[in-house]
Amino acid sequence: MNKKVLFDLNYGLYIVTSKEGDTFSGCVVNTVTQITAEEKPKLIVAINKENYTAEIAKKSKKMNLAVLSQEADMLLIGKFGFRSGRDINKLEGTEYKMGNNGIPIITEKVVSYIECNILQVIDCGTHDLFLLEMQEGEKIEEKEPMTYHYYHTVIKGKTPPKASSYNED
Repeated sequence: MNKKVLFDLNYGLYIVTSKEGDTFSGCVVNTVTQITAEEKPKLIVAINKENYTAEIAKKSKKMNLAVLSQEADMLLIGKFGFRSGRDINKLEGTEYKMGNNGIPIITEKVVSYIECNILQVIDCGTHDLFLLEMQEGEKIEEKEPMTYHYYHTVIKGKTPPKASSYNED
């Protein structure tokens, strides 16, 4: 089986945030998909089970998604993609606003955001698949969203081992 064909699938780059009580975390993900277009659209997000953000999201039953722009730099991506919220306060020095659901929304180098309720969590082995229902959404800037291809070819970013698309080959 040639797993390299999976690199032909198109992905974006997003920062997922969640908060339970006073505990906040956020992480970078590349697997977000809209699956319905009804009044309150449904989406899915995959997050590695070991990520602190997945743990908090399961407790809070809410999360926010920020769509990164092509202007997002490795400082922002590195803070949310390669560091754990167990070890650092990712909001420190990061532009954000509070969502209507009480969860911070990253607004730094972001084109839009979506506030969601978690309807279901599906165990997919190393990752949990979160079925979401959109509650709010806002366009922040008319700029190009960052794709995973852009991240790899232009920014020359690496894929962390916990990413859903990680392949050590």
